[in-house]
Amino acid sequence: MPLLLHTLFTLILLLAIPFDSMADIYKYRDANGRLTFVDDESKVPAQYRDDMTSISEPEVSVNTEINSEDKKAPQAEALATQEQAERANKAAIKKKLRKYQTPVKVSRNRVLVPVEVSMGNRTVKLSLLLDTGATTTVLHREAIKELDLPSGKRYKARVAGGSIVMSEKIKFRQITIGPFQRKKTTAMVINLKGKELPFDGMLGMDFLKRHPYQIDFENEFINWEPLD
Repeated sequence: MPLLLHTLFTLILLLAIPFDSMADIYKYRDANGRLTFVDDESKVPAQYRDDMTSISEPEVSVNTEINSEDKKAPQAEALATQEQAERANKAAIKKKLRKYQTPVKVSRNRVLVPVEVSMGNRTVKLSLLLDTGATTTVLHREAIKELDLPSGKRYKARVAGGSIVMSEKIKFRQITIGPFQRKKTTAMVINLKGKELPFDGMLGMDFLKRHPYQIDFENEFINWEPLD
């Protein structure tokens, strides 16, 4: 009997210790009504902090006075189970957030996004400029010269500086951007020989409008809005 009391008392004391190592998850809706989850309050834009909510760990109030051994043991076990479930839920949310987080390179107000482009059994890795002013995604032909490209429908395209270049609309086997894989998708291919650019094309609104995002400029990440 004394051993049981000692074990039960130790369990209750452990339940009363706060688990500070697991940070809260914060959620808020932006001006467009999109629900966003972050794992740090500082990542919530100032204008949304008044309306944000957090998924906090439950506050556990434990009475260390043991009146009935038969009643206290089930209560302590239930509290432990609840705490374990809450921690598992937080871990699952954090894992999901990491899945929808893509490292980028920020340089001179440019955001360069890593992209993989596949044609047939070949794949090339590119760095595309995130460009909300581009209606479609554009790839520089020189950057994808290793791919066996088919002919596509030809268009005239205006580039920065106002000059006109010829472009081709080509269907690729797959274009992978962060956690998203777009199969049998098209992009415009332009020829910019002789021009030295720090990127291999532009990631345009044909992709960006379908996948809402937030840019963490300080830590150089794109946080995409989860699909589910």
